[in-house]
Amino acid sequence: MTRFTGKVALVTGAGGGIGAAAVVRLAAEGATVVAAVRRRSGQTPPGAAETIELDVTDEGGWAMAVEQLEARWQRLDVLVNNAGIRESGRCEETSLAQWRRLIDTNLTSVFLGCRAAIPLMRRGGGGAIVNVGSITGIRGTEAMVAYSASKSGVTALTASLALDHAGDNIRVNAIAPAAIRTRMVEGMLEEAPDLALATQRLLSKHPIGRVGTPEEAAGVIAFLASADAGFMTGLTIPVDGGRSIR
Repeated sequence: MTRFTGKVALVTGAGGGIGAAAVVRLAAEGATVVAAVRRRSGQTPPGAAETIELDVTDEGGWAMAVEQLEARWQRLDVLVNNAGIRESGRCEETSLAQWRRLIDTNLTSVFLGCRAAIPLMRRGGGGAIVNVGSITGIRGTEAMVAYSASKSGVTALTASLALDHAGDNIRVNAIAPAAIRTRMVEGMLEEAPDLALATQRLLSKHPIGRVGTPEEAAGVIAFLASADAGFMTGLTIPVDGGRSIR
């Protein structure tokens, strides 16, 4: 498939998991993909045309990243806001520092990325933004107060951006993954006192009976970013093995 031939895409959190899979998928479909990572390891993620360092919570970093894109390719057609962190805690266990860290990394980063990228997209005639939220942002989860709030914010921000920029030919959608086989989910299981029990409980939440793969999430990202989803905007699509309907 060549749905993205001639298109330039920027993917944040591209060092692993869903972000790395999105880089591979978009590149395989013809996109020139810039992979944004928190710290460059020396290796370019598979499929990426270029790797840049980007602290997604830094306003100045976003401005520099978009300036680099414009200088080299004169356009940006696809933005995937994937970077994020997961930390657990009930309300009374959550410090203000932890709250701010999760909101800044998971939600403010999306705002900063869209604000920096939209003018370049508009000058190029439009584009598509795909934000990575979480099923936790549309369904409550125990002991995930700050994380859930940050991801719920992504859902609301996505809808508002879609309304604001439909006239610019910029579509904005999001995915809401449930458990995906990434370092984040593996770390959550490793924190559990009983790994086998935690794994069984996690699987039981998903009617399909397994966790998802980064490639499955990347496939939905690619669809939403493509012309195949040209009449879709403002939506948050669960990629959740049926968890949201249980």
